[in-house]
Amino acid sequence: MENDLSDRVYPYRCPYTVRTTIIRCSLSEIFCMFAPYMMKADIRTFDFKTLPIEIEVKDVRFVKELPKLLGQPHKAAFYQILWLTGGKATFRIDFREISVKANEVLIIGAGQVCEFDVVSDYSGRMILFTGDFFGVTELDANFLHTSEVLNPIHLNQTVPVCPEFAGRLITLLEGELRQPSDAFQPGIAQSYLRIILLETERRLTSSYPPVVNDVGRKFYNAVEQHFKESRNTEYYVNLLGINEKSLSREVKTLTGNTPKVYIDSRVILEAKRLLSYSNLSAKEIGFVLGFDEPTNFTKYFRKHTGTTPVQFRDSTKK
Repeated sequence: MENDLSDRVYPYRCPYTVRTTIIRCSLSEIFCMFAPYMMKADIRTFDFKTLPIEIEVKDVRFVKELPKLLGQPHKAAFYQILWLTGGKATFRIDFREISVKANEVLIIGAGQVCEFDVVSDYSGRMILFTGDFFGVTELDANFLHTSEVLNPIHLNQTVPVCPEFAGRLITLLEGELRQPSDAFQPGIAQSYLRIILLETERRLTSSYPPVVNDVGRKFYNAVEQHFKESRNTEYYVNLLGINEKSLSREVKTLTGNTPKVYIDSRVILEAKRLLSYSNLSAKEIGFVLGFDEPTNFTKYFRKHTGTTPVQFRDSTKK
């Protein structure tokens, strides 16, 4: 019964297809290709369910109806906007606890590992949408990568909003999505979503001025796509077509750290996710992250965390 209900909420789709192309690659690359078939993963990854358009509004009560799914670590391949209308809740997102209270908005980025609060007493609405749905224009697509509310350095900030304004917009969005689908619905729904996101951005940046840094954001996006392939700054310098000194200056302005520190922090975050929420061995995780030798991964992890992968995994089970 639980699986039937979960299909209506966060249906799971296997994103992998069998490839028959023969290529030359390293041992770590071979493992990355076949790991999805070999591992028994504990991280559920939910894709957006099949709807006429890829946006949906839900009452947060559905979270408590699925404690064994949403109260456990999971990923969603789409964005989630959470608006509380009453009470207070605490969510665990990528190893951080985020508290949200009434009349605050929290945005969870696509691919983040989260555990929803299934215990506290709270009410509100959630908007689920994909990047493809929102990014219909170049300007909108850029918003997902340049806005302060989705800034990778300051993700999951809670933002106070006017309850009357937010409530009216979400009600309008819900009303539109209940209408029979037609050629106008995607544009109308996307317009309501855009206003919600822009209003959240305005309220955040009024007290937290944004840093305009196109190079830094391009670097962040490149790291998201390629951190399993390379941990070397030179790789990203060549990829972005910028000299290393300029890249270092821009990234430090955005993140407060050097490009190398940021790259390493992203690799370590993924390593911690896999160690905490999958059944892959430390050796297998090393291969997934692009390490050809298990000992190199162990040394790398210890250097950046002060503990070994095995010790970290054991600590998460206590």
